[in-house]
Amino acid sequence: MKRIRESLAVSSLIAASVALNVAWIDNLLIHRSSFVYGWFNLNPAIGPISGLYLDVLGAYFVTLFVALALLRGRDVSKWRDRVMPFLALSIVLFFILTLPAVFGLALA
Repeated sequence: MKRIRESLAVSSLIAASVALNVAWIDNLLIHRSSFVYGWFNLNPAIGPISGLYLDVLGAYFVTLFVALALLRGRDVSKWRDRVMPFLALSIVLFFILTLPAVFGLALA
């Protein structure tokens, strides 16, 4: 039975964490800046979500390939213990910072 290489698994977890962070940062920027809103608005019928999805996919695959290039063939056992808390923190940040109440916050 074929197995997934550990470097691929760690790289995909790192890429997922980075993509989640890119998603909430871009989402916040879209709601704060009309320039960013227009830049992400690739399809006017759909709105800025089309550019947001494209940006998050790009961040995922770029991070995945960079992490694979850096971690391939190396001992990544020390990264295993660090990647799961990073993913958990990224998930929590994504859910908290994409709530609509966060968009209403403003600095005085």
